[in-house]
Amino acid sequence: MATFRYLAKRGPQEVIEGTLEADTRANVLTHLAGLGYTPVQIREARTGREAALTPGRGARVGRIPVRQMNQFTRQFASLMRSQVPLMRALGILKEQTSHPGLHTVLDAIREHVRQGQTLSRILAQYPGVFSPLYVSLVRSGEITGTLDTVLERLAIQADQEEALRAKVQMALAYPLFVGVVGVGTVVFLLTFVMPRLLKLFVSFGGTLPLPTRILLTITAWCRTGWCWGVVIGVTGLIALLLRRRGATSRLWLDHLALRLPVVGVLIRQVELARFARSFGLLLAHGIPILQATEVAIPVVKNLVIRKALEPLPGSLKEGSSLAACLKTLTIATPYFVHTVAVGEEGGKAAEALLEVANYYEREIERLLQILAGLLEPAMILIVGGIVGFIVMAILLPIFEMGTLIK
Repeated sequence: MATFRYLAKRGPQEVIEGTLEADTRANVLTHLAGLGYTPVQIREARTGREAALTPGRGARVGRIPVRQMNQFTRQFASLMRSQVPLMRALGILKEQTSHPGLHTVLDAIREHVRQGQTLSRILAQYPGVFSPLYVSLVRSGEITGTLDTVLERLAIQADQEEALRAKVQMALAYPLFVGVVGVGTVVFLLTFVMPRLLKLFVSFGGTLPLPTRILLTITAWCRTGWCWGVVIGVTGLIALLLRRRGATSRLWLDHLALRLPVVGVLIRQVELARFARSFGLLLAHGIPILQATEVAIPVVKNLVIRKALEPLPGSLKEGSSLAACLKTLTIATPYFVHTVAVGEEGGKAAEALLEVANYYEREIERLLQILAGLLEPAMILIVGGIVGFIVMAILLPIFEMGTLIK
């Protein structure tokens, strides 16, 4: 018989720890279940090895859509709130999911939970599926017995981010549509209409109007094969660089994005809202402030803003208040700093951070309306100007020919 060291809990507060001699780990699980305890961790005292396989190393899991993960989290929270046992809840979620990658992950998680590992430890083995923020909050929910509340907050945050992403897409959809239609119209005119009029214009003799000559030059250039080869090659190269961009090129692109009018302000506020909400959630669920900063900073996607936030943990280690540390960062706005300072004075730093996130999200909606209002007429004017120039270049020789006939 081997000696096993266990950690188990019953209810949100009662936690026990001890040792037990048993033939297998399954016997330890059965013994604890008979006493009404839920195993949290089981170790073999003789070797110190954890009673589980290391999940996630053998399975290859593709990218799981955000909406699929949101649905999974919300269903998981509902099952936990209904006091469904963890193993049964994981089985239900496994049956309900239609995504093969998530189905594989849930199958492995269920197996390792059966072996005695904590849920948060298992989730940490799948960083491509569960973010450090997700894992940290689940860990705090396990410790405090509020896993259902934590999962519900994660689902709400995911819904808010998805709603924000949808608003950005909606704001850019119409200008993008106008741009695509405009480019298609110009290509059609240059490749199908103009070549048929080319012989007619040349047969006029004399000097053609300047707009017509410019258009004929562009048309002749577009009819060459190497022109389209260059266009396709450059487009493919840009797509490849964006897909496999390194840290240096990504840093440069992120810096360039922040310098764009309106767009730069929008990106800054999106990232600050994301950071503040993640940081606030972590603090609200009892995560230590240093660990919370280390988890919340990687949530920021813009490398320039992320690098601006990286000195924050070091400043906190020196004993300064959170507001004082934020004040030294170039990325933090006065509103951000003062709101957190007021929250710290009242012992409500987490609530202050969540309020900051709500404020920036309202500002993002306002900026999106401004951006959409600027882009739509701008795209219409640009496309209309190009098409108008082409039409004018086509009609001018025809008008001159009509004058000569008279």
